[in-house]
Amino acid sequence: MMKELLFVFYTIKKNIKNSAELRTSFLMNIFGMAINNIAFVFLWVYFVKSVGIIGGWTTYDIIGLNGFAALTYGIIFSVFMGIRKLPDYISSGSFDRFMLSPKSIIMRVATSAFSPSAVGDIIFGIICLSVYGFLIHISMIQIIFIILLILFAAIIFFSLATIIYSLGFYITDTSEISDGAFQLFFTPTLFHGGAFQGVIRFIFTFVIPSLLIAAIPTETVKNISFGTLLMTGLLSFFWLFISIKLFNHAVKKYESSNLMNFGQ
Repeated sequence: MMKELLFVFYTIKKNIKNSAELRTSFLMNIFGMAINNIAFVFLWVYFVKSVGIIGGWTTYDIIGLNGFAALTYGIIFSVFMGIRKLPDYISSGSFDRFMLSPKSIIMRVATSAFSPSAVGDIIFGIICLSVYGFLIHISMIQIIFIILLILFAAIIFFSLATIIYSLGFYITDTSEISDGAFQLFFTPTLFHGGAFQGVIRFIFTFVIPSLLIAAIPTETVKNISFGTLLMTGLLSFFWLFISIKLFNHAVKKYESSNLMNFGQ
């Protein structure tokens, strides 16, 4: 297990180093994405000012929501960008090289690519959560909640991305289908949490766990709900278990394309 973790850290370090070689492009990707994300904050802040408080959600909560969503997205799609490239690996035949690796296949795939722009999401997310904490006069227990909820949200995000992009093992040329399924999962994470009530809230919590990425973590921090924190943690490990099982089963469906492709 320790060797696997050391390999993951080594690969991440190598990917960051390679991406940073083109320093200007690297920095522009980071700060360009951070600036782009500001639009989402303004959109929802003005929405709340226009229609008023819905489901107890204030403008402060919108900032927290964007912080959780951006930070989770940034963590996973910066260092684990390879998961999103999985359909391309499968269709091009370059997945062959992962089959020959003695390391964990899922970790080898996940750390095979790095996205500089996603680092911008990390920076934006940290800023939003810092501002959110300042506005709500955050306590120590709420800081601990935020750290744990970011961990749980990242696990859920990674798990759902793995499940979605593993469709490539079952469906030929599935890039567009996988991206569409990913948007179905991710888009609700950016929406006003108070808008999800009743059956819709149940679906986007337990069937498609979009609300567990940002909306529910924001509410959990705000209300200091230990029950919701525990539920989120249990669901995160449930989805991780399901994703690993599905990925390992899906890999057995893979058939080499016999292409001579030994890229990095």
